Amino acid sequence: MDEQIATSIADAILDGVFPPGSTLPPERELAEQLGVNRTSLRQGLARLQQMGMIEVRHGSGSVVCDPEGLTHPAVVEALVRKLGPDFLVELLEIRAGLGPMIGRLAAERRSPDDAEALQAALSAVWEADSAAARQAADLAFFGVLIHSTRNRALGLLYRWVEHAFGGREHELTVAYADADAVVADLRAITEAVLARDATRAAAAVEGYLHASALRMVAAYSRRADANLHENR
Repeated sequence: MDEQIATSIADAILDGVFPPGSTLPPERELAEQLGVNRTSLRQGLARLQQMGMIEVRHGSGSVVCDPEGLTHPAVVEALVRKLGPDFLVELLEIRAGLGPMIGRLAAERRSPDDAEALQAALSAVWEADSAAARQAADLAFFGVLIHSTRNRALGLLYRWVEHAFGGREHELTVAYADADAVVADLRAITEAVLARDATRAAAAVEGYLHASALRMVAAYSRRADANLHENR
């Protein structure tokens, strides 16, 4: 319930109903508008405060912050939800931009244990029996790949982008329906990293992230269009 309340208020903030610097209505009034009790409302407001979308000031109430200045993954996910495929493309551009660095560093720095883990992760993708299972295995594969770079800051950046989807990954699952395409690209990455071919690994990771981004945007657009028709 608190997540739904936070989402409703966040959407209102992004829509400009509550502009930056304004104060949210008093709790009693806001609870009535949303049709919730004040306990649930407080939990939702706490969530918004954690996201950085509001600032609670004694004597002033809940003051709305400027969303453009926020970097919390939940805020980014809210922007994806509101702005749709165009913003998703921008988010995925960042993800793809990290690809060459991930591939190059993994090839240069991977250990024998990393090589074994990467092969096991590739096998898990191959053995996945559904698009959802393949998606989860893909995320695990990239977890191993990024660990191989020995660059913790890079890992944080990549996870930030992944977490920005905010649990809406199910809307992108269809992008993993083509098992052959996913496995072929991940195998090319694995082979390049195992061969310590930094140039080939960089190109392979960038190419895969670009191709998967195109599939994700197409999947998200189809889902958004379907939801639009259902609500008419």
